Amino acid sequence: MGRARGIPFDTAKTKQAERIKRIVEVSADLFSTKGYLETSMEDIAEAAGFTKGGAYYYFGSKSDILYFICTTYINLDLENLAETLARKKNGAERLRSIVFRHIAHYANNTSAAKTLLKEAYALPPENHSEVLAMERKYFNMARQVVSEYLGNRQPREIVTALTFTLFGMMNWIYSWYDPKGKIDHEKLAQIVFQTFTKGVTERVNENETLPAHI
Repeated sequence: MGRARGIPFDTAKTKQAERIKRIVEVSADLFSTKGYLETSMEDIAEAAGFTKGGAYYYFGSKSDILYFICTTYINLDLENLAETLARKKNGAERLRSIVFRHIAHYANNTSAAKTLLKEAYALPPENHSEVLAMERKYFNMARQVVSEYLGNRQPREIVTALTFTLFGMMNWIYSWYDPKGKIDHEKLAQIVFQTFTKGVTERVNENETLPAHI
């Protein structure tokens, strides 16, 4: 979980936690629609119903809020993931779990997801490096699942390319998907899972290895 200015969110008092959540939620909405650079602390305070000084009490800067949003979102991706995957019977079930968790998380936290995907680059270098390290950890766990699904038969570079392809399918939905639309997140997850696995199955079977040049 992220950390507000001097107040660990997990141990904050009820009112403090509510205020932190309010600031974070309106900030994510503003960052994901207006843009991080175009949003000011005055904008955030006004949207949250705080004074500017009140917003600064919980977060020392706008970048602190962005850091909180990004790290909290990835931590939720990683939360109990290893344990969840360990309970699955095989590679297909683990892969399905990755896809369904990822898209459900996006659907329930759309503004935060868009902020991470579009605005994390604006973090100070040290914070950005930390976010990238967390993303790599998540990616590596997913890559291991993809490898297991393929029977651990494919070269690392092929598995990496396929994993990036999977994340491209799951992440690019930020540009078009509306969780309130006619396709709910479970249906979308099923579409992504079936499209990815059937495509992989068609291209990679027991008697075929992907060409190294792709």
